[in-house]
Amino acid sequence: MKKYRTLGLIVLVIIFFIPFIRISNAQGIYVGIQSSAEYEWGLSVYTGNLNTYTTDDLGSTIENLIPLGSDNLSRVLSDWSPLTPPQSYWPLTVINIGAEETGSLFSPDDNTTITFTPVNGTLGWFIPLSDSDEWDDTWYIVNDTSNFLRQTLNLSRVFSPYAMFKVLFAPANINWPSLINDFLSVMNSRGNLYKNISATLISEGFFLHVPPLGFENNSVAIDIKITYNSDGVLSHYEFLYGGQTLVKFILGRYIPEQEKVPVEYIYVFIGLTTILIVEILFYSLLRKGRK
Repeated sequence: MKKYRTLGLIVLVIIFFIPFIRISNAQGIYVGIQSSAEYEWGLSVYTGNLNTYTTDDLGSTIENLIPLGSDNLSRVLSDWSPLTPPQSYWPLTVINIGAEETGSLFSPDDNTTITFTPVNGTLGWFIPLSDSDEWDDTWYIVNDTSNFLRQTLNLSRVFSPYAMFKVLFAPANINWPSLINDFLSVMNSRGNLYKNISATLISEGFFLHVPPLGFENNSVAIDIKITYNSDGVLSHYEFLYGGQTLVKFILGRYIPEQEKVPVEYIYVFIGLTTILIVEILFYSLLRKGRK
């Protein structure tokens, strides 16, 4: 009888500690996120601040920075401007994190070899009490600071939140001072108007500034703020024109992996609970057999 009590107690202790048991992950140190993690960003567009931007026709200038195509800032403004901010929410669920790869990732923009880890997930957008959409996609976490600069096309993607959707994840071990120095080095080497773009280091990110007429047709200053959290997840994107916010993209709800009960643990819990029930039934039948 004491043996069965001890066994039951051991099983209960194991079940209690299951949520605190972590399975080691072989992913690179630059990958800060985990499978099954969930994120959600809020997208806000401030229509009352668009007059100067529209008058200056800044959208055509941004379009020429790189071939952003439909990813340019003007499309974001037109897509969401009729609604009240935040106009939409963008949830993302990480389905799985693939094995590290090395190869050409950004063709035709960059055909050189890069080391990266693919992240497969489901991204979507929804408007509360209205419409929604979702789709499966793949993101890539590059392995170091210099490759992240290349992934952002030398930070050109920051001029559109749609373009930033392609770099929702940065290396967790990114060196922000090095990123800023490398970026400014590239800008200075290109000369002309590129030298007018300055960059300032902030906590877990950077702040870009283009002075009035730095792009020739911007009558007021352009300021862009970008931050990532310690796991390498985009946490704040903000585009300001003349000191007024045009677009803001902020990480809102985040469910850390350590606060969730993984599916495999649920199966273990069910299995151990079943064993405990069988043990109790067996013990009950054994007692009846002795009577």
